[in-house]
Amino acid sequence: MARLSVGLMLVLACWTASSSGAAISLEDKLEQLTNNYNEMKQELTSKIGQLEAQIQGRAHPTSPVYFYAQRSAPFSTKAAKLPFDTPVLNAGNALDAASGTFTVPRAGIYSFSFTGMANFPETTGVYVWLSASLFLNGNVVGSGEVDEANTVADQWSPLFLQVTLSLAAGDQVWLEIDYDTAGIVLHDDADHYTHFNGWMLDE
Repeated sequence: MARLSVGLMLVLACWTASSSGAAISLEDKLEQLTNNYNEMKQELTSKIGQLEAQIQGRAHPTSPVYFYAQRSAPFSTKAAKLPFDTPVLNAGNALDAASGTFTVPRAGIYSFSFTGMANFPETTGVYVWLSASLFLNGNVVGSGEVDEANTVADQWSPLFLQVTLSLAAGDQVWLEIDYDTAGIVLHDDADHYTHFNGWMLDE
């Protein structure tokens, strides 16, 4: 009976020791998992903050630059800057509407669009055309053209132009028109058929 009691005591002692060891092991693993989770959480939070800062910085220029201008009278002068007598918007004051010149205030990506209405005289058996070109520092970087044949007097036809450019501070952008037949004009009146837009997309 004494031997049996001693044996039971040894078994209980071994079981207690092994149970205590298993409990400590689980606690250690739980603590390690918790520490790993906290480290990953901190790292992800930091990366998310950096990405949000980059997105916010690229989504909006430091200060907006955009313009929208119109004309209210016909224009027919070749090889001359197209002026605008009705500036509607000019955030950043980069457009000199009177001369039609946009001077880039800050380096970045800019987009420009132009819409106009050609007015043709009566013609027979020939093609006639009018073009509008966007100039960057004196060089053509894009053009829009409309051509017709056998036109009637005061025939109107629209033309369009859109260009996106990477520009440096101080660059100058403007429009000029060209045509092949006397009597062709860029039409306009109080209804404003001529539109020139520009805006900074990114910097």
